[in-house]
Amino acid sequence: MNKTNFLLILCILGTHTLFSQSASDALRFSRLDRNGGARSIGVMSSLGALGADFGALSTNPAGLAAFRRSELALTPGLYHIENNSRLLDGENGIYTDDLNRFHFNNGYIVAAHTPRNGKWKSANLGIGITQMATYRSKSYWAGNAPGSLTDRFVELGNGFVPDDLDDFEAGLAYEAGAIYLQQNESDIYASDFLLVPDRSALVKKDQSITSSGYQNELQLGFAGNYDHKLYLGATIGIPILNYEESKTYREMDVLDTIPFFNSLSWNENLQSSGTGVNLKLGMIYRVNQRLRVGAAIHTPTAFRITDNYTKEINFNYELNGQDIPLDAKSPDGVFDYRLYTPWRLIGDIGLVLGGGDGTGVDRPSGFLSGEIEWVDYSSASFNFTPEIDNPAFREAERKANQAILESLQDALNVRFGGELAYRIFRFRAGMGFSGTEYATNDTWSRSWSAGIGIRDRNFYIDLGFRRQTREEGYTPYATANAPELLVNTEQIQDLFVMTFGIKL
Repeated sequence: MNKTNFLLILCILGTHTLFSQSASDALRFSRLDRNGGARSIGVMSSLGALGADFGALSTNPAGLAAFRRSELALTPGLYHIENNSRLLDGENGIYTDDLNRFHFNNGYIVAAHTPRNGKWKSANLGIGITQMATYRSKSYWAGNAPGSLTDRFVELGNGFVPDDLDDFEAGLAYEAGAIYLQQNESDIYASDFLLVPDRSALVKKDQSITSSGYQNELQLGFAGNYDHKLYLGATIGIPILNYEESKTYREMDVLDTIPFFNSLSWNENLQSSGTGVNLKLGMIYRVNQRLRVGAAIHTPTAFRITDNYTKEINFNYELNGQDIPLDAKSPDGVFDYRLYTPWRLIGDIGLVLGGGDGTGVDRPSGFLSGEIEWVDYSSASFNFTPEIDNPAFREAERKANQAILESLQDALNVRFGGELAYRIFRFRAGMGFSGTEYATNDTWSRSWSAGIGIRDRNFYIDLGFRRQTREEGYTPYATANAPELLVNTEQIQDLFVMTFGIKL
């Protein structure tokens, strides 16, 4: 991603102020990992046209109709997440952080029912929970760059007398001495950095970011098989999200080039929680014994979210040979709002591979499958005034939604995989490509997967592995007229899962 794209994106990603929501929040809660059981993950979640896997409830719920027997399954997993971050512009190094976390990936029960009469060959019910996204991450960057976070505080403060400054950014900076009124001015501010004639002077900076949380979806699915030709299904999804983020940003005048200033530390803490509801509808048509095609549509998820956030600044400067430390902490911020994620359209294809076993009966010996998904991320939207019609809230909502519309775009996600069967053993592999969500970029993220399994008449054990890579830009703070910080992060996410299943 080049610098021009970064500069455009920082208008959309912003930082948290009184209205903390930005396009990055809408994207975070709209982007899904398509997790499921180990079989599904082993073929890159491309089972939409074939079904008989609970992961289909997250993509094409008509696949639930392919279950011939009731079953129960649990899928624990392990995440390994590595972030490689670098401050752009200048000779700054790459910093690597990684973490490992166990988690519960999937669990479900399917009740299969075979009607006695008529052309409906199955009427199945599935209930379970699936992790749709993980927010675990840890990253760190450091380097030398011009400009300062206080440039942002000055811009936010200008035009307001001290008593009218906000409690979460400029007001804290003023209270801690990071910004102050210019001489003979009542609403124009300055900082120690503005005393430096050369605004290109380098300042040592670093930041650590830690996030955690998940988006788990409770799923209730219904599906039927009509005459072994047409499969129809629906899933009611109730996603539950929890997101926590802690950021510590620092500036240090190690070269002693800035009068009075020694160091600054800016701490931000955010906790978001909410629930939502969505509906997924799907169909599969069995063209012949081997070929199946399918399609699905997912409604937007209507989320109700609550943000709790605090901010704190520690500022240290030197006066008359003495170090003077000052600090200020914001009140506890709380904000309730609605988020509507994008529609999703999915197309599926599956090809069953047959083979003889010496009995004269043609038995499947594997499959090939593919799936394409279209998502218009620019159609996500906030509602800041679901209960209180406040003009300030309406204006903030308009700006946030306009930023989403201008900075995000529609994207294609392509997944395909296959399985080969040898007696009770299964061998799987898959690949995936995801188009970027950002309107200023045209790169693709890539992923690959593999898996093995043992399938018996009454039980099965599957192992699955998936690696996803993604590269994104980030700006620690946004200013209108001062130098910007641009950080590039490449994330590698490895997922290991094991599914234990019993056929009832």
